[in-house]
Amino acid sequence: MNYYNYFTEIEEHFVRRRGKHLLISPMDWGLIAAWRDAGVPLHVALRGIDIAMDGFFARQGRSTSRVNSLCYCHDSVMTEYARHSESRVGEHPEDADGAEKAGGPDSDKSQDLDAKEVLGVISARISEIKSLVAKQYPAETPEGMSRVLERLEGVRNDLESGTRMDSETLERDFGLIDRLLVEELRATIAQEEALEWEKEAKKELKIYKKRLPKETYDRIYSNFIGDKVHKKFGIGEFSLFHL
Repeated sequence: MNYYNYFTEIEEHFVRRRGKHLLISPMDWGLIAAWRDAGVPLHVALRGIDIAMDGFFARQGRSTSRVNSLCYCHDSVMTEYARHSESRVGEHPEDADGAEKAGGPDSDKSQDLDAKEVLGVISARISEIKSLVAKQYPAETPEGMSRVLERLEGVRNDLESGTRMDSETLERDFGLIDRLLVEELRATIAQEEALEWEKEAKKELKIYKKRLPKETYDRIYSNFIGDKVHKKFGIGEFSLFHL
């Protein structure tokens, strides 16, 4: 199970259990990212979703009501993760390694990446950022933007030289680069527009704020604003999920 399949497996499972074929929202993808970063194994997340959905349908009976957000399953997923973690207390590290190597349910070894495809994504982002810098900062490139370009070019050079890079490591690097880019560009946005984004984010994420821990909510909120920044400045995604 590679890094980005974690997301699609959860999405497909939730859509099947919900009983209506509607793709999950970008906000729900942010919630899946929070589960993944917290270390929730795939099979634990799926079990938590099943428990939440079983409970929902048991209460609703024959009602036509539907669960509209993956957020509904968050408490069950985290409860199952706590049980899973407790059950493994005292387990020897080698035992866990062995389960992964044997392809057990927690196995998360990254598959080989299509280097040519990844290089295409990186080159596209570099080209977009250089064009933006030429327009936005004609006099001098800010240090933050220079660091973004240097890191992207470093990753590209590693891949071109044949250095092996697994999907999880690369996705983590993309995340760090993206946060730096968003922070740099967000500082250039007019206050009025920034306030409109914040108002929209709070409206869209209202259901999440009621049900999620602050740390998880803040992560999804940041992703929402980050998407706005990308669209405003014409910079594509830093992610392997849509390759």
